[in-house]
Amino acid sequence: MKNVIIDGKNISFEENKTILQLAKENGIIIPRLCFMKDCNEMGNCGVCSVEIEGREQLTTSCNTIAEDGMVITTNSERVNNFVKEKLSAMLDKHEFKCGPCKRKENCELFKLVIKFKARASKPYVVADKTPFVDDRSRSLVLDRTKCILCGRCISACATKTGTCTLKFIEKDGEKIVGTEGNKCVDDTNCLVCGQCIIACPVDALSEKLHIDRVKEALNDPEKHVIVAMAPSVRASAGELFGMGFGVDVTGKLYTAFRQLGFDKIFDINFGADMTIMEEATELVERINSNGPFPMFTSCCPGWVRQAENYYPELLGNLSSAKSPQQIFGAATKTYYPSITGIDPKNVFTVTVMPCTSKKFEAGRPDMEINGLREIDAVLTTREIAKLIKEAKIDFAKLEDSEADPAMGEYSGAGAIFGATGGVMEAALRSAKDFIEKKDLKNVEYQAVRGLKGIKEATVEIAGNEYNVAVINGAMNTYEFFKSEQYKNKTYHFIEVMACEGGCVNGGGQPHVTPEKLEEIDIKTVRASVLYNQDKHFVKRKSHENEALLKMYEAYFGTPGKGLAHKLLHYKYTNKALSEVASDVEK
Repeated sequence: MKNVIIDGKNISFEENKTILQLAKENGIIIPRLCFMKDCNEMGNCGVCSVEIEGREQLTTSCNTIAEDGMVITTNSERVNNFVKEKLSAMLDKHEFKCGPCKRKENCELFKLVIKFKARASKPYVVADKTPFVDDRSRSLVLDRTKCILCGRCISACATKTGTCTLKFIEKDGEKIVGTEGNKCVDDTNCLVCGQCIIACPVDALSEKLHIDRVKEALNDPEKHVIVAMAPSVRASAGELFGMGFGVDVTGKLYTAFRQLGFDKIFDINFGADMTIMEEATELVERINSNGPFPMFTSCCPGWVRQAENYYPELLGNLSSAKSPQQIFGAATKTYYPSITGIDPKNVFTVTVMPCTSKKFEAGRPDMEINGLREIDAVLTTREIAKLIKEAKIDFAKLEDSEADPAMGEYSGAGAIFGATGGVMEAALRSAKDFIEKKDLKNVEYQAVRGLKGIKEATVEIAGNEYNVAVINGAMNTYEFFKSEQYKNKTYHFIEVMACEGGCVNGGGQPHVTPEKLEEIDIKTVRASVLYNQDKHFVKRKSHENEALLKMYEAYFGTPGKGLAHKLLHYKYTNKALSEVASDVEK
Protein backbone atom coordinates (compact mmCIF):
# COMPACT_ATOMS: atom_id res chain seq x y z
CA MET A 1 0.00 0.00 0.00
CA LYS A 2 1.05 3.58 -0.72
CA ASN A 3 0.02 6.58 1.33
CA VAL A 4 -0.44 10.24 0.52
CA ILE A 5 -1.97 13.18 2.32
CA ILE A 6 -4.30 15.43 0.33
CA ASP A 7 -5.63 18.50 2.12
CA GLY A 8 -4.85 16.87 5.47
CA LYS A 9 -6.64 13.63 4.57
CA ASN A 10 -4.64 10.37 4.78
CA ILE A 11 -5.28 8.24 1.69
CA SER A 12 -4.03 4.69 1.08
CA PHE A 13 -3.96 3.16 -2.39
CA GLU A 14 -2.32 0.36 -4.35
CA GLU A 15 -2.31 0.88 -8.11
CA ASN A 16 -0.84 3.84 -9.95
CA LYS A 17 -3.25 6.75 -10.06
CA THR A 18 -2.98 10.43 -10.87
CA ILE A 19 -3.40 12.95 -8.08
CA LEU A 20 -6.59 14.17 -9.75
CA GLN A 21 -8.05 10.67 -9.90
CA LEU A 22 -7.07 9.84 -6.32
CA ALA A 23 -8.50 13.10 -5.01
CA LYS A 24 -11.83 12.58 -6.78
CA GLU A 25 -12.17 9.03 -5.50
CA ASN A 26 -11.83 10.41 -1.98
CA GLY A 27 -14.28 13.26 -2.30
CA ILE A 28 -11.74 16.02 -2.87
CA ILE A 29 -12.65 18.13 -5.88
CA ILE A 30 -9.81 19.67 -7.87
CA PRO A 31 -10.97 22.13 -10.57
CA ARG A 32 -10.08 21.27 -14.14
CA LEU A 33 -10.75 22.56 -17.62
CA CYS A 34 -8.66 21.03 -20.41
CA PHE A 35 -8.70 17.51 -18.94
CA MET A 36 -10.90 14.79 -20.45
CA LYS A 37 -10.35 11.19 -19.41
CA ASP A 38 -8.92 8.94 -22.15
CA CYS A 39 -8.92 11.91 -24.50
CA ASN A 40 -7.03 14.98 -23.32
CA GLU A 41 -4.78 14.42 -20.32
CA MET A 42 -2.01 16.85 -21.19
CA GLY A 43 -2.22 19.43 -18.39
CA ASN A 44 -2.40 22.28 -20.91
CA CYS A 45 -4.45 24.79 -18.94
CA GLY A 46 -2.89 24.49 -15.47
CA VAL A 47 -6.27 24.87 -13.74
CA CYS A 48 -5.86 21.54 -11.96
CA SER A 49 -2.52 22.56 -10.42
CA VAL A 50 -1.73 21.57 -6.82
CA GLU A 51 1.04 22.20 -4.33
CA ILE A 52 3.29 19.28 -3.35
CA GLU A 53 5.38 19.66 -0.24
CA GLY A 54 9.08 19.91 -1.07
CA ARG A 55 8.55 21.00 -4.68
CA GLU A 56 9.18 24.55 -5.72
CA GLN A 57 6.83 24.52 -8.72
CA LEU A 58 3.11 23.82 -8.69
CA THR A 59 2.16 20.55 -10.40
CA THR A 60 -0.73 19.69 -12.72
CA SER A 61 -2.71 16.96 -10.98
CA CYS A 62 -4.32 15.47 -14.08
CA ASN A 63 -1.08 13.94 -15.40
CA THR A 64 1.04 13.54 -12.26
CA ILE A 65 1.13 10.08 -10.70
CA ALA A 66 0.65 10.10 -6.94
CA GLU A 67 3.78 8.85 -5.14
CA ASP A 68 4.12 7.30 -1.72
CA GLY A 69 4.61 9.93 0.99
CA MET A 70 3.38 12.92 -1.00
CA VAL A 71 1.77 15.75 0.98
CA ILE A 72 -0.53 17.60 -1.40
CA THR A 73 -2.52 20.79 -1.01
CA THR A 74 -5.21 21.58 -3.55
CA ASN A 75 -6.64 24.85 -2.23
CA SER A 76 -3.83 26.91 -0.73
CA GLU A 77 -3.70 30.64 -1.35
CA ARG A 78 -0.79 30.08 -3.72
CA VAL A 79 -2.74 27.50 -5.73
CA ASN A 80 -5.89 29.62 -5.85
CA ASN A 81 -3.98 32.70 -7.00
CA PHE A 82 -2.22 30.67 -9.69
CA VAL A 83 -5.51 29.27 -11.02
CA LYS A 84 -7.08 32.72 -10.93
CA GLU A 85 -4.17 34.07 -13.00
CA LYS A 86 -4.57 31.27 -15.54
CA LEU A 87 -8.28 31.96 -15.90
CA SER A 88 -7.70 35.69 -16.16
CA ALA A 89 -5.21 35.11 -18.97
CA MET A 90 -7.88 33.11 -20.83
CA LEU A 91 -10.39 35.95 -20.38
CA ASP A 92 -7.89 38.35 -21.93
CA LYS A 93 -8.57 36.59 -25.24
CA HIS A 94 -12.12 35.37 -24.70
CA GLU A 95 -15.28 37.20 -25.69
CA PHE A 96 -16.95 37.31 -22.29
CA LYS A 97 -20.54 37.94 -23.39
CA CYS A 98 -22.45 35.31 -21.48
CA GLY A 99 -26.00 36.60 -21.96
CA PRO A 100 -26.45 35.69 -25.64
CA CYS A 101 -24.04 32.72 -25.49
CA LYS A 102 -25.51 29.30 -26.35
CA ARG A 103 -23.43 27.70 -23.60
CA LYS A 104 -24.40 30.07 -20.78
CA GLU A 105 -26.15 27.29 -18.88
CA ASN A 106 -23.31 24.78 -19.09
CA CYS A 107 -20.12 26.72 -19.83
CA GLU A 108 -17.28 25.11 -17.92
CA LEU A 109 -15.12 28.24 -18.05
CA PHE A 110 -17.83 30.50 -16.61
CA LYS A 111 -18.27 28.30 -13.53
CA LEU A 112 -14.55 28.50 -12.77
CA VAL A 113 -14.41 32.24 -13.40
CA ILE A 114 -17.17 32.74 -10.85
CA LYS A 115 -15.55 30.38 -8.34
CA PHE A 116 -12.13 32.04 -8.49
CA LYS A 117 -13.41 35.59 -9.12
CA ALA A 118 -11.18 35.87 -12.17
CA ARG A 119 -11.18 38.97 -14.36
CA ALA A 120 -9.60 39.99 -17.64
CA SER A 121 -6.87 42.61 -17.42
CA LYS A 122 -8.95 44.55 -19.94
CA PRO A 123 -12.18 43.72 -21.80
CA TYR A 124 -11.66 41.61 -24.92
CA VAL A 125 -13.76 43.38 -27.55
CA VAL A 126 -13.89 42.39 -31.20
CA ALA A 127 -15.66 44.97 -33.35
CA ASP A 128 -15.80 42.72 -36.41
CA LYS A 129 -15.92 39.00 -35.68
CA THR A 130 -15.86 37.97 -39.33
CA PRO A 131 -12.13 37.06 -39.45
CA PHE A 132 -12.49 35.03 -36.26
CA VAL A 133 -15.55 32.94 -37.21
CA ASP A 134 -15.36 30.03 -39.64
CA ASP A 135 -18.89 29.09 -40.64
CA ARG A 136 -18.19 27.66 -44.09
CA SER A 137 -19.22 24.15 -43.10
CA ARG A 138 -22.80 22.89 -43.43
CA SER A 139 -22.49 21.39 -39.96
CA LEU A 140 -19.91 23.10 -37.75
CA VAL A 141 -19.03 26.65 -36.71
CA LEU A 142 -15.71 27.65 -35.14
CA ASP A 143 -15.69 30.95 -33.22
CA ARG A 144 -12.11 31.77 -32.27
CA THR A 145 -13.14 34.76 -30.12
CA LYS A 146 -14.34 32.19 -27.60
CA CYS A 147 -11.62 29.56 -28.00
CA ILE A 148 -9.39 29.08 -24.92
CA LEU A 149 -6.89 26.80 -26.70
CA CYS A 150 -7.50 23.94 -24.24
CA GLY A 151 -6.97 21.37 -27.01
CA ARG A 152 -9.94 19.19 -26.09
CA CYS A 153 -11.47 19.42 -29.58
CA ILE A 154 -8.15 18.45 -31.17
CA SER A 155 -7.79 15.44 -28.88
CA ALA A 156 -11.40 14.38 -29.46
CA CYS A 157 -10.88 14.63 -33.22
CA ALA A 158 -7.83 12.40 -32.96
CA THR A 159 -9.05 9.85 -30.42
CA LYS A 160 -12.71 9.62 -31.49
CA THR A 161 -12.43 9.80 -35.28
CA GLY A 162 -8.76 9.29 -36.15
CA THR A 163 -9.00 11.97 -38.83
CA CYS A 164 -6.91 14.55 -36.92
CA THR A 165 -8.70 17.23 -38.92
CA LEU A 166 -8.50 19.86 -36.19
CA LYS A 167 -5.01 20.95 -35.21
CA PHE A 168 -3.14 23.79 -33.59
CA ILE A 169 -2.03 25.89 -36.55
CA GLU A 170 -0.40 29.31 -36.86
CA LYS A 171 -2.20 32.28 -38.34
CA ASP A 172 -0.80 35.81 -38.35
CA GLY A 173 1.82 34.71 -35.83
CA GLU A 174 -0.69 33.30 -33.34
CA LYS A 175 -1.58 29.74 -32.37
CA ILE A 176 -5.20 28.92 -33.24
CA VAL A 177 -7.40 25.87 -33.77
CA GLY A 178 -8.00 25.10 -37.43
CA THR A 179 -7.42 22.72 -40.31
CA GLU A 180 -4.41 22.09 -42.50
CA GLY A 181 -4.27 24.93 -45.00
CA ASN A 182 -7.25 26.52 -43.22
CA LYS A 183 -9.63 24.52 -45.39
CA CYS A 184 -13.36 24.28 -44.71
CA VAL A 185 -13.84 21.12 -42.63
CA ASP A 186 -16.37 19.84 -45.18
CA ASP A 187 -13.57 19.83 -47.74
CA THR A 188 -11.24 17.73 -45.57
CA ASN A 189 -11.41 14.18 -44.23
CA CYS A 190 -13.52 15.43 -41.30
CA LEU A 191 -16.55 13.26 -40.52
CA VAL A 192 -18.46 16.38 -39.33
CA CYS A 193 -19.69 14.14 -36.52
CA GLY A 194 -19.53 16.92 -33.91
CA GLN A 195 -17.50 15.06 -31.29
CA CYS A 196 -15.28 18.16 -31.21
CA ILE A 197 -18.34 20.20 -30.21
CA ILE A 198 -19.18 17.76 -27.44
CA ALA A 199 -15.60 18.08 -26.16
CA CYS A 200 -15.49 21.89 -26.22
CA PRO A 201 -15.90 23.39 -22.73
CA VAL A 202 -17.09 26.76 -24.06
CA ASP A 203 -18.94 27.95 -27.18
CA ALA A 204 -15.95 28.04 -29.49
CA LEU A 205 -17.33 25.09 -31.45
CA SER A 206 -21.02 24.69 -32.19
CA GLU A 207 -23.42 23.38 -34.79
CA LYS A 208 -24.55 25.43 -37.80
CA LEU A 209 -27.87 26.68 -36.50
CA HIS A 210 -31.08 26.09 -38.45
CA ILE A 211 -33.31 27.74 -35.84
CA ASP A 212 -33.97 30.88 -37.86
CA ARG A 213 -35.05 28.99 -40.97
CA VAL A 214 -37.46 26.95 -38.82
CA LYS A 215 -38.90 30.07 -37.19
CA GLU A 216 -39.34 31.66 -40.61
CA ALA A 217 -41.24 28.63 -41.87
CA LEU A 218 -43.44 28.50 -38.75
CA ASN A 219 -44.36 32.16 -39.30
CA ASP A 220 -45.13 31.66 -43.01
CA PRO A 221 -48.88 31.01 -43.42
CA GLU A 222 -48.26 29.24 -46.73
CA LYS A 223 -45.86 26.70 -45.25
CA HIS A 224 -47.10 23.40 -43.87
CA VAL A 225 -44.36 22.60 -41.37
CA ILE A 226 -43.70 18.98 -40.41
CA VAL A 227 -41.41 17.97 -37.55
CA ALA A 228 -40.02 14.55 -36.64
CA MET A 229 -37.42 13.56 -34.07
CA ALA A 230 -34.80 10.83 -34.19
CA PRO A 231 -34.89 7.84 -31.80
CA SER A 232 -32.16 9.03 -29.42
CA VAL A 233 -33.45 12.61 -29.02
CA ARG A 234 -36.20 11.34 -26.73
CA ALA A 235 -33.55 9.61 -24.60
CA SER A 236 -31.50 12.76 -23.95
CA ALA A 237 -33.62 15.91 -24.29
CA GLY A 238 -34.80 15.67 -20.68
CA GLU A 239 -31.23 16.34 -19.55
CA LEU A 240 -31.51 19.90 -20.89
CA PHE A 241 -34.53 20.56 -18.68
CA GLY A 242 -33.07 19.29 -15.41
CA MET A 243 -34.85 15.94 -15.58
CA GLY A 244 -31.74 13.81 -15.18
CA PHE A 245 -30.33 11.01 -17.32
CA GLY A 246 -32.22 8.11 -18.86
CA VAL A 247 -35.67 9.72 -18.87
CA ASP A 248 -37.98 8.96 -21.80
CA VAL A 249 -39.54 12.27 -22.86
CA THR A 250 -41.16 11.14 -26.12
CA GLY A 251 -44.67 12.28 -25.22
CA LYS A 252 -43.50 15.62 -23.79
CA LEU A 253 -41.58 16.40 -26.97
CA TYR A 254 -44.67 15.73 -29.10
CA THR A 255 -46.60 18.17 -26.90
CA ALA A 256 -43.82 20.77 -27.05
CA PHE A 257 -43.74 20.53 -30.85
CA ARG A 258 -47.45 21.30 -30.97
CA GLN A 259 -47.07 24.27 -28.66
CA LEU A 260 -44.26 25.58 -30.89
CA GLY A 261 -46.73 25.65 -33.79
CA PHE A 262 -45.68 22.76 -36.01
CA ASP A 263 -48.52 21.61 -38.27
CA LYS A 264 -47.80 17.88 -38.11
CA ILE A 265 -45.92 15.89 -35.52
CA PHE A 266 -44.38 12.76 -37.00
CA ASP A 267 -41.41 10.59 -35.99
CA ILE A 268 -38.11 9.64 -37.59
CA ASN A 269 -38.67 6.19 -36.08
CA PHE A 270 -41.22 5.81 -38.88
CA GLY A 271 -38.35 6.64 -41.24
CA ALA A 272 -36.21 4.03 -39.48
CA ASP A 273 -38.89 1.43 -40.18
CA MET A 274 -38.92 2.62 -43.81
CA THR A 275 -35.14 2.20 -44.04
CA ILE A 276 -35.42 -1.34 -42.70
CA MET A 277 -38.10 -2.24 -45.22
CA GLU A 278 -35.73 -1.21 -47.99
CA GLU A 279 -32.47 -2.31 -46.38
CA ALA A 280 -33.72 -5.72 -45.25
CA THR A 281 -35.15 -6.28 -48.73
CA GLU A 282 -31.77 -5.37 -50.22
CA LEU A 283 -30.01 -7.77 -47.84
CA VAL A 284 -32.39 -10.57 -48.84
CA GLU A 285 -31.71 -9.84 -52.52
CA ARG A 286 -27.96 -10.04 -51.91
CA ILE A 287 -28.35 -13.30 -50.01
CA ASN A 288 -30.42 -14.76 -52.84
CA SER A 289 -27.88 -13.54 -55.39
CA ASN A 290 -24.89 -14.58 -53.28
CA GLY A 291 -23.55 -11.04 -53.00
CA PRO A 292 -21.97 -8.66 -53.33
CA PHE A 293 -20.83 -8.99 -49.72
CA PRO A 294 -20.45 -7.51 -47.26
CA MET A 295 -23.37 -5.10 -47.31
CA PHE A 296 -22.71 -2.08 -45.10
CA THR A 297 -25.33 0.06 -43.43
CA SER A 298 -25.54 3.60 -44.81
CA CYS A 299 -27.73 5.41 -42.28
CA CYS A 300 -24.84 7.07 -40.38
CA PRO A 301 -23.61 10.09 -42.42
CA GLY A 302 -20.39 10.20 -40.40
CA TRP A 303 -19.58 6.63 -41.50
CA VAL A 304 -20.57 7.50 -45.08
CA ARG A 305 -18.08 10.41 -44.97
CA GLN A 306 -15.45 8.03 -43.60
CA ALA A 307 -16.10 5.56 -46.41
CA GLU A 308 -15.94 8.31 -49.04
CA ASN A 309 -12.70 9.74 -47.66
CA TYR A 310 -10.84 6.58 -46.60
CA TYR A 311 -12.49 3.57 -48.23
CA PRO A 312 -13.96 4.67 -51.59
CA GLU A 313 -13.53 1.12 -52.86
CA LEU A 314 -16.31 0.08 -50.46
CA LEU A 315 -18.90 2.60 -51.64
CA GLY A 316 -20.51 -0.01 -53.88
CA ASN A 317 -21.06 -2.20 -50.83
CA LEU A 318 -23.02 0.41 -48.92
CA SER A 319 -26.74 -0.22 -48.78
CA SER A 320 -28.48 2.09 -51.20
CA ALA A 321 -31.44 2.50 -48.81
CA LYS A 322 -31.57 6.12 -47.72
CA SER A 323 -31.03 6.96 -44.07
CA PRO A 324 -34.12 7.32 -41.85
CA GLN A 325 -33.84 11.10 -42.11
CA GLN A 326 -33.64 11.24 -45.89
CA ILE A 327 -36.09 8.45 -46.54
CA PHE A 328 -38.60 10.17 -44.27
CA GLY A 329 -37.95 13.45 -46.06
CA ALA A 330 -38.58 11.79 -49.42
CA ALA A 331 -41.94 10.52 -48.19
CA THR A 332 -42.95 13.94 -46.86
CA LYS A 333 -42.47 15.46 -50.31
CA THR A 334 -44.24 12.68 -52.21
CA TYR A 335 -46.50 10.34 -50.25
CA TYR A 336 -47.70 12.87 -47.68
CA PRO A 337 -48.84 15.47 -50.26
CA SER A 338 -50.66 12.69 -52.13
CA ILE A 339 -52.87 11.87 -49.12
CA THR A 340 -53.41 15.46 -47.99
CA GLY A 341 -53.71 17.40 -51.23
CA ILE A 342 -51.06 19.85 -50.06
CA ASP A 343 -48.73 21.24 -52.72
CA PRO A 344 -45.31 19.61 -52.11
CA LYS A 345 -43.72 23.04 -52.57
CA ASN A 346 -45.46 24.19 -49.39
CA VAL A 347 -44.31 21.25 -47.27
CA PHE A 348 -41.41 22.26 -45.03
CA THR A 349 -39.78 19.25 -43.33
CA VAL A 350 -37.84 19.68 -40.09
CA THR A 351 -35.97 16.90 -38.35
CA VAL A 352 -34.65 16.92 -34.79
CA MET A 353 -31.45 14.93 -34.70
CA PRO A 354 -28.67 14.00 -32.26
CA CYS A 355 -26.15 14.48 -35.02
CA THR A 356 -24.40 17.43 -36.67
CA SER A 357 -23.44 15.30 -39.66
CA LYS A 358 -27.16 15.06 -40.49
CA LYS A 359 -27.00 18.74 -41.46
CA PHE A 360 -24.30 17.88 -43.98
CA GLU A 361 -26.32 14.91 -45.26
CA ALA A 362 -29.47 16.99 -45.68
CA GLY A 363 -27.45 19.54 -47.67
CA ARG A 364 -26.01 17.10 -50.20
CA PRO A 365 -26.76 18.57 -53.65
CA ASP A 366 -28.79 15.64 -54.95
CA MET A 367 -30.80 14.87 -51.80
CA GLU A 368 -33.86 16.36 -53.44
CA ILE A 369 -36.98 15.28 -55.31
CA ASN A 370 -38.44 17.25 -58.21
CA GLY A 371 -36.28 20.22 -57.24
CA LEU A 372 -37.42 20.15 -53.62
CA ARG A 373 -35.07 19.45 -50.70
CA GLU A 374 -36.00 16.23 -48.93
CA ILE A 375 -35.14 17.89 -45.62
CA ASP A 376 -35.45 21.66 -45.22
CA ALA A 377 -33.95 22.08 -41.76
CA VAL A 378 -32.12 19.94 -39.21
CA LEU A 379 -32.22 20.89 -35.54
CA THR A 380 -29.93 19.23 -33.00
CA THR A 381 -31.23 18.15 -29.60
CA ARG A 382 -29.63 21.31 -28.23
CA GLU A 383 -31.38 23.52 -30.77
CA ILE A 384 -34.86 22.16 -30.10
CA ALA A 385 -34.31 22.68 -26.37
CA LYS A 386 -33.33 26.29 -27.10
CA LEU A 387 -36.54 26.80 -29.10
CA ILE A 388 -38.64 25.31 -26.30
CA LYS A 389 -36.97 27.49 -23.68
CA GLU A 390 -37.32 30.63 -25.81
CA ALA A 391 -41.06 29.90 -26.03
CA LYS A 392 -41.14 29.72 -22.18
CA ILE A 393 -42.65 26.25 -22.26
CA ASP A 394 -42.40 24.48 -18.89
CA PHE A 395 -41.17 21.26 -20.47
CA ALA A 396 -40.91 19.12 -17.35
CA LYS A 397 -44.58 19.74 -16.52
CA LEU A 398 -45.95 18.99 -19.99
CA GLU A 399 -48.52 16.24 -20.42
CA ASP A 400 -47.63 13.44 -22.80
CA SER A 401 -49.27 13.31 -26.21
CA GLU A 402 -49.04 11.13 -29.32
CA ALA A 403 -47.57 11.66 -32.75
CA ASP A 404 -49.91 12.15 -35.69
CA PRO A 405 -50.78 8.78 -37.24
CA ALA A 406 -49.92 9.06 -40.94
CA MET A 407 -46.14 8.95 -40.40
CA GLY A 408 -45.88 8.82 -36.64
CA GLU A 409 -46.34 5.13 -35.89
CA TYR A 410 -43.22 3.05 -35.31
CA SER A 411 -42.10 -0.38 -34.18
CA GLY A 412 -39.65 -1.47 -31.53
CA ALA A 413 -37.15 -2.03 -34.32
CA GLY A 414 -37.39 1.63 -35.32
CA ALA A 415 -36.85 2.71 -31.72
CA ILE A 416 -33.50 0.95 -31.24
CA PHE A 417 -31.87 2.60 -34.28
CA GLY A 418 -30.23 5.15 -32.01
CA ALA A 419 -27.98 2.64 -30.23
CA THR A 420 -24.95 0.88 -31.66
CA GLY A 421 -26.11 -2.47 -33.05
CA GLY A 422 -29.69 -1.26 -33.33
CA VAL A 423 -29.74 -1.00 -37.12
CA MET A 424 -28.24 -4.46 -37.44
CA GLU A 425 -30.75 -5.97 -35.04
CA ALA A 426 -33.72 -4.24 -36.68
CA ALA A 427 -32.65 -5.39 -40.16
CA LEU A 428 -32.11 -8.99 -39.06
CA ARG A 429 -35.57 -9.14 -37.50
CA SER A 430 -37.18 -8.35 -40.84
CA ALA A 431 -34.72 -10.13 -43.13
CA LYS A 432 -35.11 -13.40 -41.25
CA ASP A 433 -38.91 -13.15 -41.44
CA PHE A 434 -38.75 -12.28 -45.15
CA ILE A 435 -36.55 -15.26 -46.03
CA GLU A 436 -38.14 -17.86 -43.78
CA LYS A 437 -41.65 -16.51 -44.44
CA LYS A 438 -42.49 -16.84 -40.74
CA ASP A 439 -43.49 -14.57 -37.90
CA LEU A 440 -40.51 -15.34 -35.70
CA LYS A 441 -40.87 -14.62 -31.99
CA ASN A 442 -37.22 -14.58 -30.93
CA VAL A 443 -36.32 -11.07 -32.09
CA GLU A 444 -33.50 -10.04 -29.76
CA TYR A 445 -29.91 -10.28 -30.97
CA GLN A 446 -27.94 -9.71 -27.78
CA ALA A 447 -24.59 -10.38 -29.48
CA VAL A 448 -24.77 -7.08 -31.39
CA ARG A 449 -25.71 -5.00 -28.34
CA GLY A 450 -23.37 -3.24 -25.94
CA LEU A 451 -20.40 -0.94 -26.20
CA LYS A 452 -17.67 -3.29 -27.35
CA GLY A 453 -15.71 -1.66 -30.18
CA ILE A 454 -16.14 -4.53 -32.63
CA LYS A 455 -19.02 -6.96 -32.14
CA GLU A 456 -19.45 -10.09 -34.22
CA ALA A 457 -22.07 -12.80 -34.52
CA THR A 458 -23.08 -15.66 -36.78
CA VAL A 459 -26.77 -15.60 -37.57
CA GLU A 460 -28.73 -18.62 -38.78
CA ILE A 461 -31.34 -17.87 -41.45
CA ALA A 462 -33.23 -20.67 -43.22
CA GLY A 463 -30.58 -23.19 -42.24
CA ASN A 464 -27.65 -21.11 -43.52
CA GLU A 465 -25.13 -19.18 -41.46
CA TYR A 466 -24.30 -15.54 -42.10
CA ASN A 467 -21.50 -13.54 -40.50
CA VAL A 468 -22.35 -10.07 -39.24
CA ALA A 469 -20.33 -7.38 -37.47
CA VAL A 470 -21.07 -4.11 -35.71
CA ILE A 471 -18.39 -1.39 -35.60
CA ASN A 472 -18.94 0.94 -32.66
CA GLY A 473 -17.11 4.20 -33.30
CA ALA A 474 -15.02 5.51 -36.20
CA MET A 475 -11.69 4.61 -34.60
CA ASN A 476 -12.64 0.94 -34.50
CA THR A 477 -13.37 1.00 -38.23
CA TYR A 478 -9.69 1.44 -39.07
CA GLU A 479 -8.77 -1.42 -36.73
CA PHE A 480 -11.43 -3.69 -38.21
CA PHE A 481 -10.41 -3.16 -41.81
CA LYS A 482 -6.74 -3.78 -40.99
CA SER A 483 -7.49 -7.01 -39.12
CA GLU A 484 -6.65 -10.43 -40.49
CA GLN A 485 -10.16 -11.50 -39.56
CA TYR A 486 -11.72 -9.02 -41.97
CA LYS A 487 -9.28 -9.99 -44.72
CA ASN A 488 -9.82 -13.72 -44.32
CA LYS A 489 -13.46 -14.00 -43.32
CA THR A 490 -16.57 -13.52 -45.42
CA TYR A 491 -18.88 -11.02 -43.78
CA HIS A 492 -22.39 -10.64 -45.07
CA PHE A 493 -23.71 -7.60 -43.21
CA ILE A 494 -21.80 -4.89 -41.31
CA GLU A 495 -23.15 -1.95 -39.33
CA VAL A 496 -20.93 1.07 -38.72
CA MET A 497 -21.68 4.02 -36.43
CA ALA A 498 -19.15 6.86 -36.35
CA CYS A 499 -19.94 7.95 -32.78
CA GLU A 500 -19.16 5.61 -29.89
CA GLY A 501 -22.41 4.20 -28.58
CA GLY A 502 -24.26 5.21 -31.71
CA CYS A 503 -26.58 8.20 -32.14
CA VAL A 504 -27.27 8.37 -28.40
CA ASN A 505 -23.77 9.86 -28.16
CA GLY A 506 -24.02 12.01 -31.28
CA GLY A 507 -22.41 15.40 -31.70
CA GLY A 508 -25.77 17.19 -31.45
CA GLN A 509 -26.64 15.77 -28.04
CA PRO A 510 -26.60 17.68 -24.71
CA HIS A 511 -23.23 18.70 -23.32
CA VAL A 512 -22.10 16.63 -20.34
CA THR A 513 -19.10 17.70 -18.26
CA PRO A 514 -16.03 15.43 -18.16
CA GLU A 515 -16.61 14.96 -14.42
CA LYS A 516 -20.14 13.70 -15.01
CA LEU A 517 -18.99 11.47 -17.87
CA GLU A 518 -16.71 9.68 -15.41
CA GLU A 519 -19.65 9.06 -13.07
CA ILE A 520 -22.36 8.08 -15.55
CA ASP A 521 -22.14 5.92 -18.65
CA ILE A 522 -24.44 8.14 -20.68
CA LYS A 523 -24.20 5.91 -23.75
CA THR A 524 -25.65 2.94 -21.88
CA VAL A 525 -28.17 5.01 -19.93
CA ARG A 526 -29.53 6.74 -23.02
CA ALA A 527 -29.61 3.49 -25.00
CA SER A 528 -31.60 1.85 -22.20
CA VAL A 529 -34.49 4.22 -22.98
CA LEU A 530 -34.64 2.91 -26.53
CA TYR A 531 -34.32 -0.75 -25.59
CA ASN A 532 -37.00 -0.25 -22.95
CA GLN A 533 -39.37 1.14 -25.57
CA ASP A 534 -38.66 -1.82 -27.82
CA LYS A 535 -39.15 -4.32 -25.01
CA HIS A 536 -42.63 -3.03 -24.24
CA PHE A 537 -43.83 -2.70 -27.82
CA VAL A 538 -46.24 -5.30 -29.16
CA LYS A 539 -44.91 -4.72 -32.67
CA ARG A 540 -41.14 -5.13 -32.63
CA LYS A 541 -40.46 -5.52 -36.36
CA SER A 542 -40.48 -2.77 -38.96
CA HIS A 543 -42.68 -4.71 -41.36
CA GLU A 544 -45.40 -4.83 -38.70
CA ASN A 545 -45.85 -1.04 -38.79
CA GLU A 546 -49.42 -0.68 -40.11
CA ALA A 547 -49.05 2.96 -41.16
CA LEU A 548 -45.93 1.98 -43.08
CA LEU A 549 -47.66 -0.93 -44.82
CA LYS A 550 -50.53 1.40 -45.74
CA MET A 551 -48.05 3.83 -47.29
CA TYR A 552 -46.46 1.13 -49.44
CA GLU A 553 -49.84 -0.17 -50.54
CA ALA A 554 -51.19 3.26 -51.40
CA TYR A 555 -48.11 4.86 -52.93
CA PHE A 556 -44.68 3.22 -53.12
CA GLY A 557 -45.66 -0.31 -54.04
CA THR A 558 -43.23 -3.17 -53.41
CA PRO A 559 -40.15 -2.41 -51.26
CA GLY A 560 -36.97 -2.22 -53.29
CA LYS A 561 -38.74 -2.00 -56.63
CA GLY A 562 -40.28 0.58 -58.94
CA LEU A 563 -41.19 3.85 -57.31
CA ALA A 564 -39.86 2.72 -53.93
CA HIS A 565 -36.42 2.09 -55.38
CA LYS A 566 -36.47 5.33 -57.38
CA LEU A 567 -37.36 7.60 -54.46
CA LEU A 568 -36.06 5.78 -51.40
CA HIS A 569 -32.58 4.74 -52.53
CA TYR A 570 -29.35 6.65 -53.11
CA LYS A 571 -26.12 5.23 -54.48
CA TYR A 572 -22.95 6.66 -52.97
CA THR A 573 -20.28 6.87 -55.65
CA ASN A 574 -17.04 8.71 -56.30
CA LYS A 575 -19.08 10.93 -58.62
CA ALA A 576 -21.40 11.83 -55.74
CA LEU A 577 -18.38 12.63 -53.62
CA SER A 578 -16.92 14.97 -56.26
CA GLU A 579 -20.29 16.73 -56.52
CA VAL A 580 -20.28 17.32 -52.78
CA ALA A 581 -16.73 18.74 -52.94
CA SER A 582 -17.70 21.01 -55.83
CA ASP A 583 -20.73 22.27 -53.91
CA VAL A 584 -18.58 22.97 -50.83
CA GLU A 585 -16.17 25.05 -52.94
CA LYS A 586 -19.07 27.12 -54.26
